[in-house]
Amino acid sequence: MKAIKVFNNNAISAMMPDGREAMVLGKGIGFGKRPGQTVDEKMIEKVYYVQTEMQTRFLQMLQNVQPCVIRAAERILAAAEGEGLHMSSQATISLIDHISFAIERLEKGMSLPNLLLGETRMLYEKEYELGCRALDIIHDCCGVTMPEDEAGYIAMHLVSISVGRNTAYGVLKFIKGALDIVKETYGITLNRDSMDVVRFSSHLKFLAQRIAQQEAGSEEQDPLYPYLLARDSRHPVCLSRLESYIREATGCAIGAQEKFYLLIHLNRLSTHGE
Repeated sequence: MKAIKVFNNNAISAMMPDGREAMVLGKGIGFGKRPGQTVDEKMIEKVYYVQTEMQTRFLQMLQNVQPCVIRAAERILAAAEGEGLHMSSQATISLIDHISFAIERLEKGMSLPNLLLGETRMLYEKEYELGCRALDIIHDCCGVTMPEDEAGYIAMHLVSISVGRNTAYGVLKFIKGALDIVKETYGITLNRDSMDVVRFSSHLKFLAQRIAQQEAGSEEQDPLYPYLLARDSRHPVCLSRLESYIREATGCAIGAQEKFYLLIHLNRLSTHGE
């Protein structure tokens, strides 16, 4: 196996035995190496066969990224996979890029408040915990202390690069918009840690998924619907606003059964702050 290009002490490109070029990572694998020299295969920790359209970006990134960022990304993804998350083939490249940019922002004193931190912590608990662990890993590898907001960003990044979960940010924005409507209509403050808010948010999360999968709900009206609707004069207003919001956000109208389920949640949420 011959080295083609040395990026840093821990990353090189090499010609593999099968004739394909690959990105090879390993502690010290590039130290003192020159193109054409033999690579010690015992030092190889990771091998990446990069698709042609991704190769230029990956090469550019490896030339500029700090080795500690690569180590941090590898450890974070290993922790995520250990928790049962299935990462896409581009996960390592994507996470290296994310961490590198986050460190660059921090070094420049650029603050980026995470407006979806509460929703992330509530709906993606496992990923949020991994995000917190990621901050410890980044500090351990790179000596950089990051704010809690970044734990939320990394959590959502893990959700996004997990196989089959590419709409995570859209779902969070959808939920935040619905919660804002409830707060404004009833004039209340919602505690994101309360079970009623968690249940409502989870319902919206799965509603968004059902709409994305084009699953039609029942049009049969529950006999309790008129009774619940009449319990609070604000219920019809809030339900109408939510219907309009869902239609605008997803392009789909909700059926009678879905309105009833939303009304059940509104009946519970309306007592918050009273």
